[in-house]
Amino acid sequence: MDNEASEEIVRTRLRHWFAPIVDEPSWRSNLVDAQAEQLLNWGMAQVEQTAVHSQRLPDEDANPLLEKGSTAVRLIMAGVNDLIGTIGKEPEFDLVDDTMTRLLKNLRWLTNQPLRPDNLRRVSQFNQARETEDREAAFQHLLALIQTDAP
Repeated sequence: MDNEASEEIVRTRLRHWFAPIVDEPSWRSNLVDAQAEQLLNWGMAQVEQTAVHSQRLPDEDANPLLEKGSTAVRLIMAGVNDLIGTIGKEPEFDLVDDTMTRLLKNLRWLTNQPLRPDNLRRVSQFNQARETEDREAAFQHLLALIQTDAP
């Protein structure tokens, strides 16, 4: 398979698996446009990384990997959106903790790796920004929290 064919496979798979995420409102309803763009770029990098790693696999082998990756990305993006949506509202019983737990579980599912040591610090920083109702700082702490080794 030549380079051009490999690149076309990556583009096709990225379109197929990432386009439904872009069209879904559940990941951006609580974000300002600049935040949504940053989160969208993060999500695309994650799905693209899976598409690149699976480019030499036939579709029947690549599709389960891409489905898992795109589902995890969609759930993480929705979790970030939901957590930002809690800022400035009276916290419902354990809603923030439950949402953060789901986000972290989905991050582990996406990366197939244990959480990084600095994740606890990022969660604490998010909680502090949330308490002071600093939406931008809270978002940036969440964005740092979900960073992986994807380019």
